[in-house]
Amino acid sequence: MILDEVLSFILKNIKSPPKQETVSVKELCGRILANSLKSNLSIPPFDNSQVDGYAVNSEHFVMNVPITVSQRITAGSNPFELEHSSAARIFTGAPIPRNSDAVVMQEDVEILNEKVLFKSRIYSGQNVRKKGADLRENQIFFHKGRLLSAADVGMCASVGLKEFQVFEKLKIGVFSSGDELKQPGEKLSAGQIYDSNRPMILSLVKSLGLKTLDMGCLPDDLVQTTQLLYEASKKVDIILTCGGVSVGEEDHIKDAVEKLGSIKLWKIKIKPGKPFAFGFIGKTAFMGMPGNPVSAWVTFALLCRPFIIKSAGGSHFSPQPLTIESDFEWNKSNDRQEFLRGKVNNDGKLELFNNQNSQILSSICFSEGLIEIPIKTFVSKGDKLNYYPFSMIA
Repeated sequence: MILDEVLSFILKNIKSPPKQETVSVKELCGRILANSLKSNLSIPPFDNSQVDGYAVNSEHFVMNVPITVSQRITAGSNPFELEHSSAARIFTGAPIPRNSDAVVMQEDVEILNEKVLFKSRIYSGQNVRKKGADLRENQIFFHKGRLLSAADVGMCASVGLKEFQVFEKLKIGVFSSGDELKQPGEKLSAGQIYDSNRPMILSLVKSLGLKTLDMGCLPDDLVQTTQLLYEASKKVDIILTCGGVSVGEEDHIKDAVEKLGSIKLWKIKIKPGKPFAFGFIGKTAFMGMPGNPVSAWVTFALLCRPFIIKSAGGSHFSPQPLTIESDFEWNKSNDRQEFLRGKVNNDGKLELFNNQNSQILSSICFSEGLIEIPIKTFVSKGDKLNYYPFSMIA
């Protein structure tokens, strides 16, 4: 299976969405809406000035003729109707008085004996923010399943909504695996390495605003691994593991999951990421990522992340690539769909990081996206390829 096929398969295995809860606007960022939101007023709710200046009626305007300033309007005030052939001193955000339709910036007027003189022509609507320019009353502005950003929270607050129905946060448990792993700060012995995968995957999950549980490191022992996975399945909604799902003698995770539940998918035609596994332990979903750090990162970004977002109630979960011209050649035909690390160069074309080994985590750190190479495909300069910016997938 290639990416689209794997995604389709695992997403079909998602059960019902999480339960709902009510939160305040202060708790809203990073949450997923459980229902659509409708504006109960227009934003802005009235025509207002977008600059400090003078409100006028463009039809009564005469250039280079001083006119009287009939009132002063500040933000939050309630102005009276503009007198004929006069101007109103007005400030940013203040409501436009009736009988006016334009605002002239204060820098573009001249003050003469407490009157104002306009030195250039004025048009209707000049420097006026119209009622409903941002949102219309009764407009649905966010749909169910939206993962809310800080700007989204501002929009929700702008319409005066106080409480919101959101999906409860899923609990995601993350394991690494392997007796060779030590934790940062511990002393390394011969043959040991520091565990980079678990902190990395925990951070990726946290960026989704979900509850993360650091489940520790699974040992190279089938009995212990089986017990630890069983215990985790009672605590979390989704289990993520790194390493231990390949075909080595010390790769016990797949066997442990099969003892406890089922493996529904194993080995995919994606590079890096071939030894990816998916299944269930009871009602708890299991996703086993490869142990090489780039493979773990890529399979999380392209497979685990969409599955987690949809499981959490999100509606925007499948990665959508851009199509960009290649500035490199690739002569390594492969029987797997490849995802190379690279970026868009100054010419607006795709270029590769200089080392594509799946153990080289710097290929993620110093790249800006994944470049898709279809199965059995050679690439020439100028060929159009799918590009997944990291900002869209991680």
